[in-house]
Amino acid sequence: MQGLLGTSFFGTTCPRRPAVSMYQKASLRVTPFVPIPMTIEAAHKKGAGSTKNGRDSVSKRRGVKVYGGQAIGAGAIIIRQLGTKVHPGKNVGLGKDYTLYSLIDGVVVFDRNARRKLVSVVPSSDYVIPEGQRWTSPGRALRPLMAAKTVVGCQAEREIEKEGVR
Repeated sequence: MQGLLGTSFFGTTCPRRPAVSMYQKASLRVTPFVPIPMTIEAAHKKGAGSTKNGRDSVSKRRGVKVYGGQAIGAGAIIIRQLGTKVHPGKNVGLGKDYTLYSLIDGVVVFDRNARRKLVSVVPSSDYVIPEGQRWTSPGRALRPLMAAKTVVGCQAEREIEKEGVR
């Protein structure tokens, strides 16, 4: 045993170490320390919740703008719609985005045909108020017109009353 501890094939070694063969020396070689590159990567995609949120389209504000029996001016929008859910009737135009608008001053009337819904505008003088419906106040656009008609009507009534009194 004594001879194995202090000697080796290549010569003497440290007395405390046993002799090591050439193959064992090759396997015991210490490789130099190579630091593994440590990079901390930040996320290049947002979290799952935040990427799916944050987009909202502006509302199109479709729908009926003037209802049946209400006064309307020429060029005023009656219905904004997607497609022709309601078709234009008399004195109503159809825009390229299917908007229905009035062609004359008058009152809006909704009708139902055998095949489709229609909206028409009739002149105020031809409009007959259906039973159970009361006259609604005119829109902002027609208030000056209606006020002028009312004043003229009142003046005419006053003249008739004066003539009747004489």
